[in-house]
Amino acid sequence: MESNRFGFFRRFVKTPLQELLASTTQAEMSSQALFRHTLREAKTKAAWEMRLTDVRFVVVDTETTGFQPGDDALLSIGAVEVLGHRVQRKKLNSLVRPDPPQAIPPHVVQLTGLTDEAVAAAPPLRDVMLLFLQFVHDAVLVAHHAGHDMRFLNAGLKKTYKAQFPHRVLDTVDVARWLHPELTSFTLDELLALYEIPVVGRHTAIGDAQMTAQLWSCFVQEALTRGVSSLGDFIEQVVLAKRA
Repeated sequence: MESNRFGFFRRFVKTPLQELLASTTQAEMSSQALFRHTLREAKTKAAWEMRLTDVRFVVVDTETTGFQPGDDALLSIGAVEVLGHRVQRKKLNSLVRPDPPQAIPPHVVQLTGLTDEAVAAAPPLRDVMLLFLQFVHDAVLVAHHAGHDMRFLNAGLKKTYKAQFPHRVLDTVDVARWLHPELTSFTLDELLALYEIPVVGRHTAIGDAQMTAQLWSCFVQEALTRGVSSLGDFIEQVVLAKRA
């Protein structure tokens, strides 16, 4: 398990930190220091007047054992970078080892393909939270039905580092309501079909994140055609539509 854990770090963390993680005590100290530094940088939010085409978004999806962060566990995180309306290759995909251990309900196993054995060998929540925060940096977070994902992500960060994500969060459902007021249902499957986005890896965190990133790209392009050019204008339009 240790080799898997540090292999995971080697993919995402620079060499100096690998050396600091040589012992448990050093790992704890460096993790805390790195977390504080990363959180400070994350609080530098994208400017309200920033051009929409220049905004860095991170589209995230999670898989969990249920709907209550206090009782259920986070099992996996998938995240994809989008710059303006351009989906990037940069992504994060990780399983999460539940702590304390928790059996995955059969219906979740069937839906996601995740197993108790797979998550038992995954990095612990603390490591994944730090890596996710590093990946997000100062981006605007995007998710479909963002409330569910952010409840688990914030609960995870609070449990491991006594903090919450300071980022702006945009929900694709709210944006879809603005762009398509004629619709009465805004499921991910329906929106993917509307924009003719191929369904690949449905109900996996990285699969859903990648498809939602493509959907987000379509949303931003459509906003640009409507004359919305800044992040602030974009958010204002979404908020006004939500209140209507």
